[in-house]
Amino acid sequence: MMRERVVRIEGEPKSNEIREKAARLIAKGHKTYTPTQAVIERAKGVYLWTVDGAKLLDFSSGVLVANLGHNNDYFEMKFQEYCREVPRNAYNMFTPLEIRAAERLIESLNSPKLQRVIWAASGSEGVIKAIWCAQHRYPDRPIMLATRGGFHGKKGLAGDVTGESSPNPNVRFISFPMCDYCDEVDPKDKGKEEVCRPKYEAELEELKRRYPGKICLLITEPYLGAKGSFHPPKWYLQLLNRWCEENDVVFILDEIQSCHGRTGEMYAFQKYGVQPDIIVLGKGIGNGEPVCAVVGRDDLIDSLDYGEGSDTFSGNPRACAAILATLDTFEKFPILENCRRASKVMEEGLNSLREEFDFVKFVRGEGLVWGVEMESDEIANEAVLRCYLQYKSGGLGLHMMGPLAGKVLRVAPPLVITEDEVRTGIELMRRAFREIERNRG
Repeated sequence: MMRERVVRIEGEPKSNEIREKAARLIAKGHKTYTPTQAVIERAKGVYLWTVDGAKLLDFSSGVLVANLGHNNDYFEMKFQEYCREVPRNAYNMFTPLEIRAAERLIESLNSPKLQRVIWAASGSEGVIKAIWCAQHRYPDRPIMLATRGGFHGKKGLAGDVTGESSPNPNVRFISFPMCDYCDEVDPKDKGKEEVCRPKYEAELEELKRRYPGKICLLITEPYLGAKGSFHPPKWYLQLLNRWCEENDVVFILDEIQSCHGRTGEMYAFQKYGVQPDIIVLGKGIGNGEPVCAVVGRDDLIDSLDYGEGSDTFSGNPRACAAILATLDTFEKFPILENCRRASKVMEEGLNSLREEFDFVKFVRGEGLVWGVEMESDEIANEAVLRCYLQYKSGGLGLHMMGPLAGKVLRVAPPLVITEDEVRTGIELMRRAFREIERNRG
């Protein structure tokens, strides 16, 4: 039986054939739904080419992974240099690459608390290991706090601390600022500290009163990506950090999405002025290689004994090579400076769309991670498809992921995108939105 919602696009015979084969051969649960189901044959820089020859500007970076762009020449050269003649796996041994990657990563983080590394192969595995470290350090404290609306993964403990409810009886959720929807604060004055701060402080103090000496950890993200790109004021994360320090609660910062330049700084904790006890790094850390690093206080990381945090692929030589090649590329080229320049153009352009189209309700973001909230799920999905199809009329389309939280378009191009390429992407969105507006007519 053919799966529902298989995309077929006129004029894309090769892509349609592959989409139909995928429906027969690959579990639909393996992918998130995107209205285009683009079939990509090759990629370079900030561009993708489909098997039918369509050229697309990439506003997704995969999923905030290809921060340095696709097939970055310098990254690929360094990656191959590091990989030369190394073993395929290093499960029960060390390689010099692993030690160099750990040294360079800790040096890059430059935080007195971030002293030791435990590797993982994916973000959710990294979150699980971070939680294990806290639990092993404080085995008599069962309660875990997580910010409501966060996404830390689907597996095990990572899934338990994701979302707004949990099957785990020891998880408690706390509020995260989403002032676009706050009845107490005008969206134009979002983050109004004197109104909001007491609410968050009272929430934390009530949890401390209910669970004295029983709270093990608090996990949050610098911003809520999957929820719809909600970016808090700095004082909020600083409040959580300070409360954890005062109450000896392990503060875990999930920087899987935000690390390695996405917010305009190498790490978001530097931008927000906090000092996590454990940080989880993924996605852009290896520019596409599957790798994650959990870095934290030595007493926390070392609470796991031999074998308690091991798995087959974590810390493998090629993962470590990718970390080194990524750090080399950031040192060689002004990636962060480019991100900040492109961010200003992106913010201006997205806000111009909000002013022009009444179905664009909110624009939120920083660096090169933005959310464009549409009026409805239907309009958001139509926007993704129409952006993609722009290649039929102008020779260039725009690739975006399926909408977040139903109706929020995520805009997250590689950090090497130029200001002119950002403007081109905005104009492709504008043309697509005008088509939507005419059809609503």
